[in-house]
Amino acid sequence: MTTDNRMAVELMEEAEPAPEPGNFDRRKVIHSPSDAFPLDMQVASLESAGYVYVYDTENGERSVVNRNMLETQLQKLREDGTRYFTTVKPDVEPNRGTLKCLLHKDDPNRGQYDIWGFPNCNKSNLISEFQVNRHVQIRHRMEWQTIYEEREKQEKEQDRQDREDERRFQRELLGIATQGRQQTQPQASRVDDVGIPGTVIYNPCDCGGQVREGYVAQHTRSKKHQRWEKKNGTQYS
Repeated sequence: MTTDNRMAVELMEEAEPAPEPGNFDRRKVIHSPSDAFPLDMQVASLESAGYVYVYDTENGERSVVNRNMLETQLQKLREDGTRYFTTVKPDVEPNRGTLKCLLHKDDPNRGQYDIWGFPNCNKSNLISEFQVNRHVQIRHRMEWQTIYEEREKQEKEQDRQDREDERRFQRELLGIATQGRQQTQPQASRVDDVGIPGTVIYNPCDCGGQVREGYVAQHTRSKKHQRWEKKNGTQYS
């Protein structure tokens, strides 16, 4: 027996028993008396290899593993050759967050999720938004697909609305400029910095829009730019 195999066996022997997952009762009645079969039937025995706790060697996170799979889990190695899991609780404590699963009962969208028939999830110690999304992707696959598609739909609608607002804003600017030209005396064509008479210059804005030269104030009042400022906490400069 190799050293690694011997260590795996020792870890298996030190494994701490974990509760049997689920709530299956071996005394549960699986058939009630009827005219066709007047005797009730109960589960007489429930054979199981049992479950034990394993710990992530890096972050101390605890998981439950069936004994039949314990040896396989203990033999998993990282790139540096160290074990992924151990049955001995490490000194390191798991890093706990405060973010909740999207399916938590306190989620702002819980009302819509109830309409869709989504279950509740009590997970409430996630560390980052990435972990929240990853948790839902893995643990609630069907629900995540629905949420993702709804997000895509809303984002496309928001983009469409932004483009419509931008076109409306440009039309308003054009109307103001046209009205201004009608109220003033004709002047010689302006020559811009690139030497082309009458050229209208637009500069890109971080919000994704285009700012016409001389119309910065009007652009910063557009809905698209104001949403960008609110999201990023910055102002156009």
